[in-house]
Amino acid sequence: MAKKTKPEDDTLLDVGEVYTKTERFVDENRQNLTYGVGGLAVLILAVIGYQSFIAAPKEAAAETEIWQSENYFEQDSTNLAAFGDGYSAGLEEVMMDHAGTPASERAAYRMGIYHRDAGDFESAISAFEEVNVNDDVIQVLATGNIGDCYVELADYDGAQAAFSSAISLASSSLAEAVLAPMFLYKAALVEIELGDKAKAKSYLDRIVADYPKSQQKNASVSLAASLIEG
Repeated sequence: MAKKTKPEDDTLLDVGEVYTKTERFVDENRQNLTYGVGGLAVLILAVIGYQSFIAAPKEAAAETEIWQSENYFEQDSTNLAAFGDGYSAGLEEVMMDHAGTPASERAAYRMGIYHRDAGDFESAISAFEEVNVNDDVIQVLATGNIGDCYVELADYDGAQAAFSSAISLASSSLAEAVLAPMFLYKAALVEIELGDKAKAKSYLDRIVADYPKSQQKNASVSLAASLIEG
């Protein structure tokens, strides 16, 4: 006995009915859909307009302002780089007047270095905290530099917080093999200052285990051994 099959008409999608329902939905909601599509179009045009007529010219102006100060910085003319030469803007001015641009971020990082090297660690921290770049090297270094400055100020809790952030950032960086062990070692030294030898050793052990080819490996082995002996 032949098996009965369900009529084909019952299993096929009624395309005509779907189209009719869709058309009815569009008719009933035409005004809302128009507003929705129109709003999306306005948003897209606003973004394009902002990028074309506001962001791009702003960034171009910042780049024009910063080029001379960056040139001075590379030549180690740090005072001229930081504060300008009377004709061209210095890094500090670019950082203040062009906030949110790539040039401003570079200026903030260099101003942090300027203040750090001059021994003005609080100003250095303020400048480094302004750095917020989509760069997995400069951002790590800026954060780590904050830790260095806190160490100079004998604020070891602040230093450890900064070094922990730098380690976290470095772990997803293309330069992880160099940056992570460097800040792990600094974090270990800070923990020794804070009196937590066990935590210091955990940082050192991580360097030995995860970064055996790093410059900090041998020093980490020696320092970890001294902590056990102590």
